[in-house]
Amino acid sequence: MDLLSKLATIAACALLGGLVGVVMFKMADGTVSLAGLLETKGPAGPPSFSPARLQMLIATVVVAAHYLHAVITNPVPGSLPGPPPAALAVLGGSHAVYAGSKAIDTFIQPILKGLRKRGDLP
Repeated sequence: MDLLSKLATIAACALLGGLVGVVMFKMADGTVSLAGLLETKGPAGPPSFSPARLQMLIATVVVAAHYLHAVITNPVPGSLPGPPPAALAVLGGSHAVYAGSKAIDTFIQPILKGLRKRGDLP
């Protein structure tokens, strides 16, 4: 049974490594486009840089790297460590900021634009 579990682990790692390799190759090849990854795609006009998307990307990468480090240094083989509460708080806060910015762009900006057109706001 030990041989079977080792073979399954090797097969899973090979599959995951292959998928990562294909995606990275497609990104380098240009088939998977990263254009517009950090841009706001709203109906308000041409796409523009989005700081909310940048902070969400950075927070996600940092939390993922932190968890990967915890997995690598896990003292109990064959198990995954629990996610640190601070990392979950950072990730949740980051996504809340992004969702808040999307809500403002979607709901508040059109209202303000309408009020400005009517002359109720400067």
